[in-house]
Amino acid sequence: MSRITVVCGAYGSGKTEFAISYALGLVRPENAKVALIDLDIVNPYFRSRDMAADLARQGLTVISTEPGFEHSDLPALSPRIFAALQNHEFQVVFDVGGDPAGARALGRFHQYFSAEAYNFYIVVNPYRPDTRNVTDAGKLIYGIANASRLQPNGLVSNINLGRETTLEVWKQGLQFITELAEASKLPIVYHVLAEDFLRSHQDYFTDLPVFPITLRMLTPWLEEV
Repeated sequence: MSRITVVCGAYGSGKTEFAISYALGLVRPENAKVALIDLDIVNPYFRSRDMAADLARQGLTVISTEPGFEHSDLPALSPRIFAALQNHEFQVVFDVGGDPAGARALGRFHQYFSAEAYNFYIVVNPYRPDTRNVTDAGKLIYGIANASRLQPNGLVSNINLGRETTLEVWKQGLQFITELAEASKLPIVYHVLAEDFLRSHQDYFTDLPVFPITLRMLTPWLEEV
């Protein structure tokens, strides 16, 4: 298993939800240290750094900006990021801003990606504005790869319309994701599914690589329901 995993995706794709769940899944006795690196310096919403205290109680170290710059869009990144990359006792997961501008922040760490194998997963929700057709989604993937100087090696499908998601909606999204995988020559590594949705349609997903998640970063209007 690669020690370093990069998670990237368009705004609203659910990449931060996936990055958090993926990193928490690495917190086991055999992985004594797991770091989630919040490089989302473009998007001011749904940042993993905002949950740092709660995630620390679950054994996950969140690293991002220098103290005092937690809510700044300036790339004042902590030197602790380099320390985690240099310490091979750490499993490292990057949560990266979902456009080429955000992906450029990865360039600072190119020497570490050159030194060892890594996972680079692109999270895609076909129902978001930036990825509503295969051509646009393909351009986004190319832009992220070009800006980061890294090669994506897998897609993470996050097909949903929030609480309006039905199995039919999901199947329509699957057709899109399958076409994108063929066009981009990237395998579908996971299908992210909310746990309650998976329970309701367990039989359909038996042979698919599912990644169940508990939603943590609800919008205020959903939290109130």
